[in-house]
Amino acid sequence: MRKIFVSWSASLLIAGLLFIGVRPILAQQLDAGLSDYIKANDLQVGTEVVSGYQQVFYTYQGSKHFITNESRNSRSPFTNGRYVAYVSDYNEAGQIFLYDTISDSKTQLTFLGTNLNPRVDYKGRVVWEGWDGNTWQIFFFDGLSTKQLTTGDTSLNPDFSDDYISYGRRDITDTWRAVVYSINDNKSVDVTTGEKARNPKIKNGDIYLAAESLAEEKFSLSVDDLFLLNLAPLSESTESADTQSVNTILDELSATPSGVVEIPIATESGSTL
Repeated sequence: MRKIFVSWSASLLIAGLLFIGVRPILAQQLDAGLSDYIKANDLQVGTEVVSGYQQVFYTYQGSKHFITNESRNSRSPFTNGRYVAYVSDYNEAGQIFLYDTISDSKTQLTFLGTNLNPRVDYKGRVVWEGWDGNTWQIFFFDGLSTKQLTTGDTSLNPDFSDDYISYGRRDITDTWRAVVYSINDNKSVDVTTGEKARNPKIKNGDIYLAAESLAEEKFSLSVDDLFLLNLAPLSESTESADTQSVNTILDELSATPSGVVEIPIATESGSTL
């Protein structure tokens, strides 16, 4: 009997060691599968009124799946493949939810106040606009916890691009400025000011102002350039000077063998809620 127990224990130990060794390979295969799932871009989201309430659904390979089925309205769904972020009317205000189409699981990210315009990336990270009692601010869920990225100025139109978040800020002089936040560096950099800075987006590393409108235009510097050059924050009264500064930097870059010009920066870090 003892020999049988020892043999059984040894088998379990070997199986456990094999699982530990094989687990990274399984994880890589899973990641690859999810990558293909995302690249397929065959998942669409929408809303439909059911029994008098607006509900969120997604369609994949011709099949419709309802994410919500409750006696309250849900709206503004946004997806980047696997995940869907949306707003649901809880506590008499909009609350942000995150849905995982693979695990069929739902997570409520906000519980108080009014929260709108969620955007989710392929890692399940979410940004949105939240009312802080005075104005709209940008909030960010990194997969584990939520932080408030902005304070003070009205901040709107958040969007993801890999490990960067772009949004627009309006100061007390009613001047808009485009801002890019680096998730990895936990800091933000001003791009430029003006009405077109209200809605910036990053596409393939390039920054676009007045994104997705007839006035859309590509900014002179890429997002990598901004963080490499350490540009100083913009002043609401120096828009023309900043434009000249960008042109000067580009001239210096072309004349510098290393392609690097050192300029001081002032950074902004989000405070954890």
